[in-house]
Amino acid sequence: MRSNRGAGPVSIGDELLMKRDTTIRIFSLFIALAVVVPAVQAALTVDAGGDRTVLAGEPVTILAACNDTDIFDAMNLSACVNWSTGRTEAEIVQDDEQNGTVRATHTYLAAGTYTVTVEVANNATGAVACDTLNVTVGPQTAEVKVAPKVLNQKSNGVMTVFISIADWLGFTGADSANTTVSDPSEFAIGNATPEKVNFCAKDGGTLILKYRRQDLDLAAGDGNLTVTGGAVTENGSVPVVGTGSVSVINPGNGNAAKFGSDDGHARAAMVKEKVKNQKEFREEQQKSNGKAKGQAP
Repeated sequence: MRSNRGAGPVSIGDELLMKRDTTIRIFSLFIALAVVVPAVQAALTVDAGGDRTVLAGEPVTILAACNDTDIFDAMNLSACVNWSTGRTEAEIVQDDEQNGTVRATHTYLAAGTYTVTVEVANNATGAVACDTLNVTVGPQTAEVKVAPKVLNQKSNGVMTVFISIADWLGFTGADSANTTVSDPSEFAIGNATPEKVNFCAKDGGTLILKYRRQDLDLAAGDGNLTVTGGAVTENGSVPVVGTGSVSVINPGNGNAAKFGSDDGHARAAMVKEKVKNQKEFREEQQKSNGKAKGQAP
């Protein structure tokens, strides 16, 4: 029989039993840790790319790179894009064993800056990855010419604006067959709208808009006039903007009584400028009407 362990020295057999118990405890701890600590899940990432700038009515295409540290299985992945104006499903194309490309296209009709979010989900593991970029949308641009180029702030005459629509009548994604000018009277300069609107078929089309100068609220020193309007495409109406250079002066109203003895040169300069403006106006009209001869309006 074994002697009492507490009453005497520990025997060799007792030491072996103690070491075996310790080994069993450590092994049990390893098993417990293996059960408690979960396996590391494969990482899924997506890169939406850099910010974009487009014009209203032009399609913007997102090509987002996605990566999975696990074997890339396009069958288990799904993607969508939130364009800020709506949400659409996106196509995923596998590039190699770990990488793929998310592709989606959208068209904005209104100018502004939009936050776009690309989301990719692994339906097998439940992993989800997101990334964002900004898309800045500007209005379509139109070439604008103003006649006369020098305006007297106190005059009550008519200013004519020539808008070439050829540049934006056939912008990307549309052509002259499915893009038309919205109501030309909506082309405004500030709060002023034209009193008269004509159309010339020269070089793809020119709008001739006549504004009353007193409606324009011009200030001496102004150098540019911004004309805003719109075009109707197959997708909807898009904004159009053009800028024309003009010099606004304030030499007086032209009455002799208003001029002193020292103002003779100023009055003569104003008369000379008026003649020059009339000449430029006639030349601009001749250019607009000359090539339109024999063409359908």
